[in-house]
Amino acid sequence: MKLRTDTIGHFENPTEENICDAVIYSGEGAQENDLVKLMIDEEHFVSIWIGQRSDGHTLILRSGPWKSECTEKLSSERVVDLMVKYLHKDFLEFKGIHWKRPVDKVFLDNIKKLKLMELE
Repeated sequence: MKLRTDTIGHFENPTEENICDAVIYSGEGAQENDLVKLMIDEEHFVSIWIGQRSDGHTLILRSGPWKSECTEKLSSERVVDLMVKYLHKDFLEFKGIHWKRPVDKVFLDNIKKLKLMELE
């Protein structure tokens, strides 16, 4: 497992403490839209875009070609809990979260549809 962050750097074998520091750091000077990404590999990861602490963070989950975004903003504490579960390969709690396709994926889907319409 690898941890890639805009907040505290990169770790090849992250600990629970590294994850907590990377997310909680957002209250101590990280900028909005900084990324914290816990990766099995490039195609399998959980990541957050740091948001305003009062508003919460955007959680993204990717598993192969499937990429989804949580429908609600999550607190730092909730994100840390989920990332620690992911670190220990405990994915059960992710099934209870409401997901949607991220805006970038919807945009690409719409472009594909337009191209198909042009071909008709």
